Amino acid sequence: MLLPLLLAALALQTPTTTPPEAPKSSAFRILHSRTGKELTLQRLADELAARDVVFFGELHDNVVGHQVYADLARLLAERRGDLVISMEMFERDVQGVVNDYLRGRIDEETFLKHSRPWKDYARDYKPLIELARERKLDVIAGNLPRVVAGKVASKEGSLSPYLPRITTAPLDRYWELFADVMKGHPGAEGAVERMYRSQCAKDDAMAESMADYLAANPHRQPFMIHCNGNFHSDYGLGTATRFAQRSPLSQIAIISMIAVPDVAKADVANDRKKAHYLLIVPAPPKPPAPEPAKTPQPTAPQPTKPAAKDTPSS
Repeated sequence: MLLPLLLAALALQTPTTTPPEAPKSSAFRILHSRTGKELTLQRLADELAARDVVFFGELHDNVVGHQVYADLARLLAERRGDLVISMEMFERDVQGVVNDYLRGRIDEETFLKHSRPWKDYARDYKPLIELARERKLDVIAGNLPRVVAGKVASKEGSLSPYLPRITTAPLDRYWELFADVMKGHPGAEGAVERMYRSQCAKDDAMAESMADYLAANPHRQPFMIHCNGNFHSDYGLGTATRFAQRSPLSQIAIISMIAVPDVAKADVANDRKKAHYLLIVPAPPKPPAPEPAKTPQPTAPQPTKPAAKDTPSS
């Protein structure tokens, strides 16, 4: 009798964690860009599982989009057990820290202290890292360290060992889109061109990290997710193009996240060339407009009291 009671008491003492509530299916839509058909998340996972590499293009500030991607990653892990997660959000010089956390050699506090996670890591990216930790998956910290990217964007340049072995910055369609986004950006002459070189170096670094991993593990044929901002993979450009150059036989699928005011009524006809699949999510509410500054009202001058007369002493 004592053993069942003891086990019940221990069960009550064991802390449990409640996973974040999954977004309702009505909160997002998934569209196959070529056919225009809508897909369920399960159907999307079935289709993606037949590929080698999937780009999760994201809008960094979209909470619903991050939740959908976390759910999709778990569905893909169930379909392709040898899953690898590559991330823009961690940089090449912290790969060892990431590895140590995933294998239980350091605790979360140490991991967060030394891995330089993005601002909303706990909300947006922790589910992916914890999925990898739970299932003993590898995570690729593929991005260029910020300090190196900053030097590439400056006149100083960089010879860092974390730079990709080969990087180019052709004045192609990707450059045209980048220049359009940066239009009106303040800076010295040539600043946008140098920033573009830095952008391309990031793309090459992530693509190289992904391709190197696959080349080092041909016997496994792992399935890879790469998480990056939309711009790095929309239209098959950026990191997607540079990965395809390094791994031309890999079958790639690209998802682009589209934020709209009304998911149900969204017209995304102009977005269908961006990716193989569109994840349509609600745009975050706009912050309230600041109240106009109140103009101070002039105050009427106060009458001055007559000065007190001196009284002669007696």
